[in-house]
Amino acid sequence: MDVLVGIVGSLAGKAVEYAVDPTARQLSYLFKPRSKFQNLRRKVQDLKDARERVQQSVEAANRKGEVIFENVQSWLEAVNEKISEDAATQLQKDEEKAMKRCFAGFRADFKSSYQLSNKADKEADAIAQLLIQKENFDGFSYLPALQVTDIIRPVKEYEAFKSRSRAFDEVMAALKDDTVSIIGVHGMGGVGKTTLVKEVAGKANERQLFSEVVLVTIKQTPDMRKIQEEIAEKLGMTISENSIDVRAARLRERLEKENRVLVILDDIWKFLDIRALGIPSADQQKGCKILITSRNLFVLKSMGSQKSLPIDVLNEDEAWNLFKNVAGHIAERSDLQSTAMEVAQKCAGLPLAITTVAKALKHKENLYEWKDALGQLKPSEINFKGIPAEAYSAIEMSYRYLVREELKYTFLLCSIMDHDAAIEDLLKYCRGLGLFHGLDTMEKVRNRVLTLVNELRDSSLLLAGSTSESFDMHDVVLDVAISTASRDRRWLALGKEDVFEEWKDTMRNSHLVSLKYAKVSQLPDELECPNLIFFSMHGSVEVPNNFFKGVQRLNVLEFGRINFTTLPSSVGFLKTLCTLRLIGCDVEDIVILGELENLEILDLSWSRMKMLPKEIGQLTKLKLLDLSSCLWLQLIPPNVLSKLSKLEELYLYDSFDGWEIEGIENPRSKASLMELQHLSRLATLEVHIPDVEAIPNDNLFLGKMERFKISIGGKMWDSYYDRGMKTSRMLKLKINKRNDLVEGIYKLLSRKIENLYLHMRKAVVVRLYDLNAESFEQLRFIKVENCNMLKNLFSFSIAKRLRKLEELEVSKCDNMIALIVEKEEIRENDTLKFDKLRILKLTELNGSWYIENTFQSVTWLFDKKVSCPALEELYLYAMGVIEKIWHIDDQFPLVSFGVQSLTNLKVWHCQKLKYVFTSSMVKSFVHLKTLQIFDCDEMEWVIEGILEATEEEERINDNICVFPKLDYLELSSLPKLKGFFCGNNPIEFPSLRDLKIWGRAAVPNIFHEKCAFPNLHQLNLARNAGIKDIIGHCEGQQQQQLLSHYFGNLKVVKLAWYARLPFYLFPLLALANLQTLEIEWSDIKEMVFQSEEGGEEKPASLLLSQITELRLNGLPELMHLWKEKEGFPNLRILHVDYCHKLKGNLVPSSVSFRNLVTLIVGSCVGIIKLITHPTAKSLVQLKQMSISYCENIEEIIQGGDDDDEIIFPQLNSLELKGLPKIESFCSSGNYTFSFPSLEDLVVDNCPKMKMFSQGHSNTPMLNKVQLQKWGGEEVHLEGSLNSTIQQLFKRKHAMIEEGENPEEDQSNLSTSNTQNLKEEVENSIKDQGNSSISIFE
Repeated sequence: MDVLVGIVGSLAGKAVEYAVDPTARQLSYLFKPRSKFQNLRRKVQDLKDARERVQQSVEAANRKGEVIFENVQSWLEAVNEKISEDAATQLQKDEEKAMKRCFAGFRADFKSSYQLSNKADKEADAIAQLLIQKENFDGFSYLPALQVTDIIRPVKEYEAFKSRSRAFDEVMAALKDDTVSIIGVHGMGGVGKTTLVKEVAGKANERQLFSEVVLVTIKQTPDMRKIQEEIAEKLGMTISENSIDVRAARLRERLEKENRVLVILDDIWKFLDIRALGIPSADQQKGCKILITSRNLFVLKSMGSQKSLPIDVLNEDEAWNLFKNVAGHIAERSDLQSTAMEVAQKCAGLPLAITTVAKALKHKENLYEWKDALGQLKPSEINFKGIPAEAYSAIEMSYRYLVREELKYTFLLCSIMDHDAAIEDLLKYCRGLGLFHGLDTMEKVRNRVLTLVNELRDSSLLLAGSTSESFDMHDVVLDVAISTASRDRRWLALGKEDVFEEWKDTMRNSHLVSLKYAKVSQLPDELECPNLIFFSMHGSVEVPNNFFKGVQRLNVLEFGRINFTTLPSSVGFLKTLCTLRLIGCDVEDIVILGELENLEILDLSWSRMKMLPKEIGQLTKLKLLDLSSCLWLQLIPPNVLSKLSKLEELYLYDSFDGWEIEGIENPRSKASLMELQHLSRLATLEVHIPDVEAIPNDNLFLGKMERFKISIGGKMWDSYYDRGMKTSRMLKLKINKRNDLVEGIYKLLSRKIENLYLHMRKAVVVRLYDLNAESFEQLRFIKVENCNMLKNLFSFSIAKRLRKLEELEVSKCDNMIALIVEKEEIRENDTLKFDKLRILKLTELNGSWYIENTFQSVTWLFDKKVSCPALEELYLYAMGVIEKIWHIDDQFPLVSFGVQSLTNLKVWHCQKLKYVFTSSMVKSFVHLKTLQIFDCDEMEWVIEGILEATEEEERINDNICVFPKLDYLELSSLPKLKGFFCGNNPIEFPSLRDLKIWGRAAVPNIFHEKCAFPNLHQLNLARNAGIKDIIGHCEGQQQQQLLSHYFGNLKVVKLAWYARLPFYLFPLLALANLQTLEIEWSDIKEMVFQSEEGGEEKPASLLLSQITELRLNGLPELMHLWKEKEGFPNLRILHVDYCHKLKGNLVPSSVSFRNLVTLIVGSCVGIIKLITHPTAKSLVQLKQMSISYCENIEEIIQGGDDDDEIIFPQLNSLELKGLPKIESFCSSGNYTFSFPSLEDLVVDNCPKMKMFSQGHSNTPMLNKVQLQKWGGEEVHLEGSLNSTIQQLFKRKHAMIEEGENPEEDQSNLSTSNTQNLKEEVENSIKDQGNSSISIFE
């Protein structure tokens, strides 16, 4: 017993010795090690689950072509370390060692037990921090900026005529002239201004004159918001603010970051304030050039054009050459040539007129046809919207030469539609108007419409749209078409600038009326238009009950974005109506539609309604029902769909999906898929079926579809995969049961599918490679994931038939031996050539690309058996079997692999790869833009072998040019990397703008001192990477010279995962041209430079005075932004997120923000009062302030005793969101506030905010308060801002007392959407330990 007491006493003594303080937690390390390790295991499992969710979001973003945020990538990297096999093995060893017992159950090695338990506890805390970081992610990805070649389509018709060469050369010279910032090009409509500037954009990009080139078409009625959105989209950024001014500031800041940028504003009709749009002036950004086109020289002068160049018509010889090129050899036929030359002369040198007329006559074989055309080409007396008479006459003649009436009518219909209009919308118009006699099915009508659109494109009367499913029209052609339709057809089509009030006199004899964009204040009680067959109107206007009494012949009716409580009763009189479209309307009661007995097309897409009335079942002639994107549609009553016996096309995607499961409820309460079995004519179906049990066993309807977009199981189809292809055959399967579906699935696959997604853990489609080769001849996109029973994807014979395959993605198929298997005997020189394959993604596969009939799998990806000459994007993730990507064979040309087209190459977690390229193949990668290499443990070189220059190779400044178009390079977590390449030859990366180095490499310098990065704009460093990792060890003047050599144009530096701000980074961050510093996910405690040995600390805020933008995100240990009064004196943008230890105020009261334009603070829980009165007084330039999710903040401006007025002269946007303790903007009654520019105020989820401020607030420009930033309620000011906030506070608390939820969303989403949301929210709650609460209860 004494021995036992002695042991216990010894243990207690040692517990005190090893504990920092005698707390229960410290003692538990000795006595409760099991609980520590159990807790750690739970945390590890939570982390695995969280990683899976993040990884799914990352993969979805990658599929959409988005770039993953660096903090997300680094989080995944950190998580992978925590849950790796090595970490799991170490955890097992530690636990076993800690749990070893000795006499009487006490641990003999108490010191080891203590240390291991302590280690487990710290590891659990570290994992908890990772889980918190995951919850704080503000998105996972962003869209990258597009290349100019991606945005601006090549101009096929451009010819370098002599009359154009001078203007072209002068524009290019002006772009290089630093004294000229605004250049104008002017000339009449159709003369070729747009063609010229597109060619300029292409050449400027080709010659690398600018880092960004943006082209935006303005049109006659500019919409500032849409123009800003288009510029932002083309720069790869998003603008979330509502205010035009704040959006402009965001754009301006983005453009000012670029070294040289070209903005092209095409087709400006009147003065446009460029600065208000967000384009910096020359004094703000020396490298910003603005190129403007207009029909009017005065417009160019009013906009400050410093060099205005006229574009004149073509001279006679040029006009004739262009005419010949378009019309072909027939124009030079001996009996026609003289007449053809006269026809060309009549086109007056206008390229648009020449092109349209030449195309109209190119197939006319008879001289009399040419002479007739010549007679028609007389100058028109009409001068419609400034269109030259010659152009009008030429386009009108091309219209008249359309050979068929249906082609002419279709052309005129196109003129009343939007730019980039959908062909499917045109189809609905054409069918409704009965344009095509004898075509009895929708598919036949669609084929005819597609044919006509192609003919009109070929004639140059229509232009190609942004996709193959859309079209566009030149403004000049559009104006001529509308004028012609008005004169010859009695059509009335008005634009945005038109105000329409003369209903009786103007419309009585009209046949077609389109008021889509006209300003209509009020409709007449009754529309008296006895001949009207087509009526379209969009916008907010009240439709009188008797409006349609006098239009008994109406065939097509369209309303857009109109709120109908009940449809007008006079709709019931429209017995001849064939097409009805209610697009994006609020439609509570549409029962009356059941009376439209001749209706064939009903389009309710994007409309808000909860239930489809049973009366729709009375529409027995209905051929097309479009309910797509009706997100609020919850119920389709039973037997409604089955009554639509003539229905051919049903669109239900992003809409109702709560299909009844047969036999579950009796009687049934909603529609079931069994009803589709009764629709014998149904040939087109777009539908989501979340529950596979809803599909009837005899799934006959699956096998008869000609056009379909069907997803079964899981979530709805990702927009990335549907590609906007309305006419495609697309199938998504995410199911793990119901083998009785197999036959129906095979029937669908046999319909020559185009887009296929498979996610099946069980043996549902094991026989995929046994299907007939013909089934896959049309296949363009395929993704296969988590199909663990699938051993092979295609047989060799099927793979040879995949001539149209554009994208292939295979991931996480554990038992897949190879994608392609050689089941049959093939010739030795037989190869697989995927001529159209552009994107290949292989993820977490244990097998290889193909396996030979000897069943010997290869350890490389490409060799002479597989050729992808068009491959643009290659993604390899966790491909453990791959030892090299390209197996070079002297007998096989490298170009066959497809490297000459490759633009994106990403290699992640390929642990057997030692290099990516060989030195002999590098010169073939002429289009590579993005190269990412991440977490490849054995990687030693990016380029294996010594780079040697040949006489033929292009050199720049005597340097070898490597990857001439490479824009983004990432080298992360490559512990054995010796360098980017071998040798010491001078190398240049001429286009590289973004370089990312994460983690220390095996050697100090990845690149040697003879490398050059002349256009490097952004540098990302993480995990203690520094200057020496890039250029090696150097000091003093040599270091400065190398830094200037490497980073002469560097504007942005991003740092992540640093324990402190190391002094070795100071020379880099002190570069005079550096503008932006971002630091994230680091343990930095103070914004001071520290050496590794300690010593003197130097404040960054004083040393980095050139910085204009500072972003701090995820710095949980940061105590102060800075303490110095004059810190960061030139700062314009300050963005602070997740800095929890910032206490009290954001900055000391001595800090001045005299240049600050944007202030954004989020999730900083330690801040109580944001800024003091003196700091607030300095914010004279501030335009945007956003404070969100700071849960302890009580007021924005700290109150004081002095009487004073605080003015924010420029503040345009103020957002207060998720601030549970804030009671007012400022609690001091001594201060008055003035916001002369404030237009946007958001007060969202601030439950204690009783008033805006104790003192008076002057807000002359503010009209409303938004309760949510997007789509939420807006409250108009009731008296002063204070009184409005007070009324909101009272109303909210009154609703709470009555038991209502003031934040409740009134919209009801479809069944699976709601269920998915519920699951995500409840999983999130469980992650936070609140599993007992349900937000849906």
